[in-house]
Amino acid sequence: MKIRNSAKAIIIRDDKLLVAKMQDDSGIYYLLPGGGQEAGEKLQSCLIRECIEETGWLIEVKELLYVRECFADKDIHRVEFMFRGEAVRPVQATGMDANQLGTEWVELDEILDAPLYPRELRTIIASHRSGHAGPTYLGEIQ
Repeated sequence: MKIRNSAKAIIIRDDKLLVAKMQDDSGIYYLLPGGGQEAGEKLQSCLIRECIEETGWLIEVKELLYVRECFADKDIHRVEFMFRGEAVRPVQATGMDANQLGTEWVELDEILDAPLYPRELRTIIASHRSGHAGPTYLGEIQ
């Protein structure tokens, strides 16, 4: 089994969360922007690169908020590092994913009903507004 690290961004601006808007056979859904770490690449550099590719935003990587593990693929153990990000300025998106429609700013007041995955992130991000004490290990959430 391979281990695959990825970095994800929680970017909140004006009480809205920046998400990648995706579509598959089941319909439209949202993911946090970010992606896989390349060999020799620091997590912060990975996240900046992925956010430019997927969202067209240059970001500043802030503190680590959450760590999630995922075993969705039987041959891959995924470890996601979720950082708070700050949107600095828009730039040209350089490589959206194949099933990505674009990006969207989702109102935090609507996040519990939004099709954000993994599902448990909805509650975590909604409660994030009240403050966050430090990095939290989430384990395997769905």
